[in-house]
Amino acid sequence: MTARRIDSIWLIGGLSLFAVMIIASWFLLIKPKYAEADGEREQAGTIAAQASSLKSKYSQQQQRAEDLDEYMAKLATYQAALPRSSNNNDIPAFLRELQTLGTKLDVDVSGYSAAEPETSEGSATVSELPITLNASGKTANLSRFLKQLQGTQPRAVLIESASLTVDSGDVASVSLALSAFITASETADLAELKKDLEKAS
Repeated sequence: MTARRIDSIWLIGGLSLFAVMIIASWFLLIKPKYAEADGEREQAGTIAAQASSLKSKYSQQQQRAEDLDEYMAKLATYQAALPRSSNNNDIPAFLRELQTLGTKLDVDVSGYSAAEPETSEGSATVSELPITLNASGKTANLSRFLKQLQGTQPRAVLIESASLTVDSGDVASVSLALSAFITASETADLAELKKDLEKAS
């Protein structure tokens, strides 16, 4: 009986020790590993979300960069149509452009003059420059000249009146009174603006 009791005690003791070792292993080794794995999974999820957000932002910035040249071209067009007021309001250059346009269309542009700017009724920051000029040539060429003057050449102008005189056959002369426009508002320097936008993107 004594030997059996001793064997039973050893058996119970061994099983207890084994159970203690399993429990200790769980708390000391396995559970921390599970917690560490959970933390790494959570961190991986956070990183994946951040990566997705950064990818979306990068895509947006890339699209803006691709559109930048288009926006800058539009701004340059608007600035050419409505330049900022200056000492001579670019009238000499504008009249040279009209002469060049006339030469291309075989129209003689002459007798031009410009008066002092007048404040526009539509906007307090916009002024109108009254300009008069004469143009002569074939009627078909004059028609093309007037269309390009009103709608194609860069500067915004409005033909106020036109007086046509037929010289002979299909040759005519037209006297034009028109308004070119200028603005007193600050306009952006395109080169500096593009640099700033490229840095920001």
